[in-house]
Amino acid sequence: MLSPGDQVLLGVSGGADSVCLLFLLHELKERLDLSLRVVHVHHGIREEADEDAAFVKELCKALKVPFAQVKVDVPRLAKKEGLSEEEAGRKARYESFEAQAKKWQEETGRDVKIALAHHAGDRAETMLFHLFRGTGLKGLASIPPVRKTQTEGISVIRPLLCLTRIEIEEWLREEDHSYRDDQTNFEDMYARNRIRHHILPYAESEICTGATQHMCQAADLLSEAEEFLAAETARSAGDCVAFIQEGYEIEVQYFTALHPLLQKRILIELLRQLSPHAKDMGSIHVESVRDLFLKNVSGRSVDLPFGICAAREYDKVFLRRQEAAQGDAEGEDGASEALIEGLGEDPILVSHAGKMFEFQLLGYKKTQEIPQKTYTKWFDYDKIKGTISIRTRRPGDYLMIRTDEGRAARKSIKEYFITEKVPKGERESLPLLVCGQHVLWIPGHRISEAFKVDNKTKTVLQVRLFI
Repeated sequence: MLSPGDQVLLGVSGGADSVCLLFLLHELKERLDLSLRVVHVHHGIREEADEDAAFVKELCKALKVPFAQVKVDVPRLAKKEGLSEEEAGRKARYESFEAQAKKWQEETGRDVKIALAHHAGDRAETMLFHLFRGTGLKGLASIPPVRKTQTEGISVIRPLLCLTRIEIEEWLREEDHSYRDDQTNFEDMYARNRIRHHILPYAESEICTGATQHMCQAADLLSEAEEFLAAETARSAGDCVAFIQEGYEIEVQYFTALHPLLQKRILIELLRQLSPHAKDMGSIHVESVRDLFLKNVSGRSVDLPFGICAAREYDKVFLRRQEAAQGDAEGEDGASEALIEGLGEDPILVSHAGKMFEFQLLGYKKTQEIPQKTYTKWFDYDKIKGTISIRTRRPGDYLMIRTDEGRAARKSIKEYFITEKVPKGERESLPLLVCGQHVLWIPGHRISEAFKVDNKTKTVLQVRLFI
């Protein structure tokens, strides 16, 4: 998992597991010449969350490890994306960790490893959780010790996956290290907690001592099987699947010659690529598409969720996503909004709709060069009168632009999108940095003339978008 000289970003909540991970990696820091940074994600749910953040910050200060806090309104995120708070919290954490890792990677030009504190119990309960809800080999393999992320050069490692929670807490007591208890971990409101509190303890005491470790060993074997099958699936798909603009075309003759297991794996992967919510595609959808290959009826089709259509046309089956025409209506007043508060010299990270923004106040000298980067912008902070936020567009939104005559003129966002030929499909989801209805910045496009830095600027608000 680790090599000399690695850059390691730790996710630390303040609980026993992550505190143990921090101390262990700190002990290895000198021996392996590691560079460590800590990220704490504030979920905005529990009253004790501020105390947890302060605890982790003080711990990092004592260990001289750089600390960053990310605040995410998890209840709002859950409501917006139709997720449970548990799922939304997990999504927010992983997005925050990867955004911070990308930032560090950009600063140094070196790979970053994200270290998380999952242990053997987490892996066993995840295996059961997936099994009870219905899953394949990948789900049964549960939490992998090492995995790559979608960003080149950034991976996730879990050094504590071989340890039980009891071993972790015993070690912390022996070393006299304190930690925070999240009271929600002791409640049965989440399915995972019920598995942790009732099913796994019963298995250990009434069925087989060491059941948790045995499940983790099985997960390793299943993971190896999944890796092998993933490679075979990719090889087979390369021989019979072609990418087309609307989706995929599949050669019937080659596909039907494959083992049924490979057929199903290819189809579920293609359907997941086409669907916005992979978890909503299951075996019933795969089997309905397989019927198109097995029954030689040209012109037959199957309608699937999210506007996906599978159709047999002679010796090929086509999988297409037919996008519904999107009107040019203005956004709804109830659109998600992330308020930006507590601005200061320390960077603040804010997540909105899967994108990560960083806000920081800087002193300004006239000799400084204003960055000309697409996703890093400077604003005259003294000109901003009111609370700024990130949201999608609403009726009445506008920005100030400079005309050909050199004067500033007001322009509605709707008019700007039309003039600049911003695709209709992007207009409703594009995040905007706003103060009231005045748009400071349309990321990827332009900032308002009203907030530009000039020779009277004293304080700069720097905003960065990580993409």
